[in-house]
Amino acid sequence: MQSKLRQGYLYIDDEKIGEVIFSIMDESMGGIGGRLVPNDNYQKYQSSIRQHFVKQGVSNVGNFKFRILLEDSTELKSEGGIGVVDSEDSDEIYVEAAGLDLSKF
Repeated sequence: MQSKLRQGYLYIDDEKIGEVIFSIMDESMGGIGGRLVPNDNYQKYQSSIRQHFVKQGVSNVGNFKFRILLEDSTELKSEGGIGVVDSEDSDEIYVEAAGLDLSKF
């Protein structure tokens, strides 16, 4: 089975902080993930996101109001949360979300 890919955008509140090509990571859990290509707005939050990673392994909706909008402006409502993994030891920034209704994906 080929994984479905969808282009989306990561927001904090109403501010777009980057673009992600999402794929389904765990269909049974409604989980998606993908690599974030940050825009200039991301730099305002990167230090805090990295601090959250050090303290708890992920920056999540408890830290910021993360939102995911697909390229067609559909907002994905995540019952399991949205997380961002950004470590100073890696150039890759990863976004994950769980508890999604994948029929909208």
